[in-house]
Amino acid sequence: MKLLDKYIFKKFFGTFLVMLGVIIILIMLIHVTENVSNFKKYKVPFKEIFHYYCVLLPYMVNLLAPIIVFATTIWVTTRLAQRSEIIALLSGGVRFNRVAKPYLMIAWMLTGANFYLTGWLLAGASKERIKFETKYLNMGFTNNTPPPYLHLKTGPDQYLHIHTYYAHINTGYDISLDSYKNTELLERLHAAVITWNATDQVWILQSWKKRTFFPKHEEITEGHSLTLPLEIHPEDFEINPNLKEGLTLPELDIHIQKLMAKGNDNVRFFKAEKYIRYMTPFAIIILIALGFLVAVHKPRSGVGGQITLGFILACFYISLFLSSKIVVEAQSAHPLLNIWMPNIIFSILCIIFYRLVPK
Repeated sequence: MKLLDKYIFKKFFGTFLVMLGVIIILIMLIHVTENVSNFKKYKVPFKEIFHYYCVLLPYMVNLLAPIIVFATTIWVTTRLAQRSEIIALLSGGVRFNRVAKPYLMIAWMLTGANFYLTGWLLAGASKERIKFETKYLNMGFTNNTPPPYLHLKTGPDQYLHIHTYYAHINTGYDISLDSYKNTELLERLHAAVITWNATDQVWILQSWKKRTFFPKHEEITEGHSLTLPLEIHPEDFEINPNLKEGLTLPELDIHIQKLMAKGNDNVRFFKAEKYIRYMTPFAIIILIALGFLVAVHKPRSGVGGQITLGFILACFYISLFLSSKIVVEAQSAHPLLNIWMPNIIFSILCIIFYRLVPK
């Protein structure tokens, strides 16, 4: 590694760790202050609280890393430009791309670390974090809140529709089970209640009515109770969107395939999580490149303008990212494109700034 690379590495990581540490400490203090009443209410042992913040720490680091990396790049590069160090390098015959090389090396290092962190390491910590938040902070999925409507694919040509399902008692209300041959409806089974029998591992219908359709007529049968051996399990009704954060990338792929096979609409949350995990690491590369290009030239009127521009761009990126995520989770025709849209737009900005920056 050349002297220039070591110098920029030292400046970058020194600033990055200081910024990250200060912001993490502030957020942790605010978090504790906001939730101390819950800790007292549930009489949470100090050991559990300490363990929670230990598993919350890597989550916060991963969440804040891209924006802090961008802010670090702006700050470090602006300081180098203000002291005319970059001008001196360029005047001494060092090419512009060579000056940018250590930034790209840092970007690839952080990208690899972020991908491994989000893809594998964070999964276990996220499970513990979500469990604690659901139990004590009322931040997770509450089983007492039923979804408005569920439908699952229970066989090659069979679909189950449930108007209301309570996961904590494994019971659904106002259900219908439709059986098709190609696109023709052959049978519709309706029931007031469906309940899971854990002992026999079967579903039990109550107050049921079955309509069987023939070419010229239909038959209706009904009864009080009916045992139904469906190829679904109560866990197939799991709709906690936070579950996705506790899965590694391979586990996420398996879970997505399972939900798609069942026809579960909540697969969109897990697809969005998968796309985000591939998008975020590349966001680090783009943000470092853009931060360098924004701040590389020496300002004539102080560094305020460059820092302000960096802040505006950071806010713009966060807004784009959150908007894309909301669109995908609310059903999007092109989820992959929506998730990657912030990176695409900022890549274009990188090209524009690269052409405009004096070299």
